[in-house]
Amino acid sequence: MSDAISTLRGLSNENRARDEELRVGFKQLEASLVEVSAGLEIHGKSENCRLERYGDDESMYGYLFFNSSGLRVAYRSTEDDWSDALDDSPNGDPDPVYSVESLDKCHPAWLRALAVPTLIESLMNSITDAVRAAVEANKEAVRVLAATANFPTRSLEAALTDVAEKLNFSVVLQDWKSAQSALGVDAADAITRACRLVETVCKHVLQKKNQPIPTDQVIQKLFRATTKSLNLSPDQQSSDDLRMIASGVFTAIQGIGALRTHSGTAHGGTADRHEITFSEARLAVNSAGVVATFLMEALLSNESITNPEATKKF
Repeated sequence: MSDAISTLRGLSNENRARDEELRVGFKQLEASLVEVSAGLEIHGKSENCRLERYGDDESMYGYLFFNSSGLRVAYRSTEDDWSDALDDSPNGDPDPVYSVESLDKCHPAWLRALAVPTLIESLMNSITDAVRAAVEANKEAVRVLAATANFPTRSLEAALTDVAEKLNFSVVLQDWKSAQSALGVDAADAITRACRLVETVCKHVLQKKNQPIPTDQVIQKLFRATTKSLNLSPDQQSSDDLRMIASGVFTAIQGIGALRTHSGTAHGGTADRHEITFSEARLAVNSAGVVATFLMEALLSNESITNPEATKKF
């Protein structure tokens, strides 16, 4: 009996330790969101989920939300739903009212329910959309000021979005957002999505140039065909310096493809598979974004886009 009690005590202690790690993880996420959103009045929320069950058939449900006050949990119960349904007051609020709880005071069961990749990703997508909306609201003013001061403002996000919109490459934008949103959730999946971004851009460019898409659609062959169609391959350059740069870009693409194969989510992994870190995933995603922007800007400068609506969705 004493052995069984010791086992239970050990499991209970381990469970409490895991719950504390989960709470610390949420606090780290909150700190990161506060840091990256400094100076921006943004907000976002995740999808709803069931937090816990109680009684015979009642439950608490809610979602994560982030605003200037930090990352918190909004919640209500199915009993609240019944109460609202029975309220016949003509002045009643048609929108359900949620209570709010800080992460420090949330029950561990709630944190477990909220720590689901799809739910965290929905929160990140919501916040990212809010940031993009804020950027869009100021885009014209930034362009006017940049033109007046005669200097470029070329962040990767702005450059990629600008050229993709000019080319009507909406699927490229979707793949870029998808890769970005995966960064804080699943580093291996972010690698896979970074690879897909480059593949999507290559297919779009090849179609615009009326070039056939390779039968073997691996990223290396797609990229080689695309750069050749844009006169950007190493052997098409006029100087050793440009050939070195072109070769370096191709090497980076090979590396992204290799990471996807060996450590991404597109294929099964071996026992000794390298576990991708956040920094490595961010490098791959940003590198893919730079290359995608480079290819689209080359297409835009070399091609007269006469029918933007003709872009095929892959």
